[in-house]
Amino acid sequence: MWGRHLKRRGRWWHYFRAVPERYRDVEARREICFSLRTQDFSEAKAKAAQISLDLDAEWQRSVELGASLISQSAVKRYATAVHAQVQRGFQPAPAKSFSNDELMERLRSLITDAGAAPEQKAVLGLIEKPDLTMMDAFERFWDHIEDEWSALSHDQRRVKRNGYLKALSNFREAVGDVCMYEVERHHAMAFRAWWLKRIKSKGLKPHTGNKDINALRRMISTNFDIDAVQKPNPLARVRLKDEAQVPRMPLTVEQIKAAIVPGALGKIAPEFVLLLRLLVNTGMRPVEAIGLELADILLDHEVPHVHVRKNAVRGLKTDHSERLLPLLGVSLDAAQELTAMGGWGKRLGKNMYATSIINRHLRDSGLVTDKRQSLYSLRHWFQDQLTKRDVVDRAQAQLMGHKFQRPKYGYGKDLTELRDIIAPFAIEAS
Repeated sequence: MWGRHLKRRGRWWHYFRAVPERYRDVEARREICFSLRTQDFSEAKAKAAQISLDLDAEWQRSVELGASLISQSAVKRYATAVHAQVQRGFQPAPAKSFSNDELMERLRSLITDAGAAPEQKAVLGLIEKPDLTMMDAFERFWDHIEDEWSALSHDQRRVKRNGYLKALSNFREAVGDVCMYEVERHHAMAFRAWWLKRIKSKGLKPHTGNKDINALRRMISTNFDIDAVQKPNPLARVRLKDEAQVPRMPLTVEQIKAAIVPGALGKIAPEFVLLLRLLVNTGMRPVEAIGLELADILLDHEVPHVHVRKNAVRGLKTDHSERLLPLLGVSLDAAQELTAMGGWGKRLGKNMYATSIINRHLRDSGLVTDKRQSLYSLRHWFQDQLTKRDVVDRAQAQLMGHKFQRPKYGYGKDLTELRDIIAPFAIEAS
């Protein structure tokens, strides 16, 4: 029986091996075959064993470099080439820019530690920088900021991603298809002018255009950082003069009481009515409430409450957002109904959809006529009640999920104390 990865051709032994599936992203060849230049079986077996060890080590290191150096994606290939150069202590650069001394340094590095053939090309600056489209740049940026969206709910993630995609679409409409590294200052100014014209014709707010500009500026800066490129961002200091932000206006007690009357919002799904009622006496953000799992609603406790925390459905806005909130009045009734029906079901985590539906029904019913008011105004109403009653800052921060600005000692108020703060203004079911 022949040794592993050995084939005999005539009198000579050859190394023959199919590239393992797990390494096919980092090895262009599908089969490796070459002469071992020996007719002795024992010598061939020893040589083959060492070659196999070397190949496995090279392939594994190429895998650990990240994206494949022979990927079909030129963008991934170049990003990995940059990483390979940085890993060896070299400034990323193309071969044509090397001085003789730098070329010798890179060659010495490869003599000491050769690496696989694709890595050698990377170190020698032979992998050319691709024409990075704006969409390619976005996908690379999106992968880079995975830590920002991985803990978000599907709904939150979709909204965050779509904000960038909208900016890309508008940029393409304004200036055409331009590769990221070809975007210049005049493109940035053309995009600003495009937004100015759109704001006038459609009655939009400058803030909407600035969101697009900020999204593209950040995306470009991140790609510059990934490629270790040091050049001014073409969108730097480009923005539209924004209007003073009009603060949201709290709902009134009369509006809230009218909204929780059965049938007040017309033909709307019962889950959305429960969401509105759950928010009234808790001050939760809508995304926090519709992201509650059954395990987060504790009705059999001495003080029935909800635990706002990160779960499988959604993350939290900040670390300070995790908190325990007592349930009283209409919100306690809503939590009991929600538990009885087995939770949010298909509505779980669908914050943007639920919010838009409730806001539309609040307007259509005539309960809300001021544009400064919305479902989120319930949270502003709750904050107002705390302020009017001179609730101490730390307790306000504890209930609202805000950062407490002074050093924090101890655990703050317990559920009984928090319940007693809310009880005087809690709204009861009609």
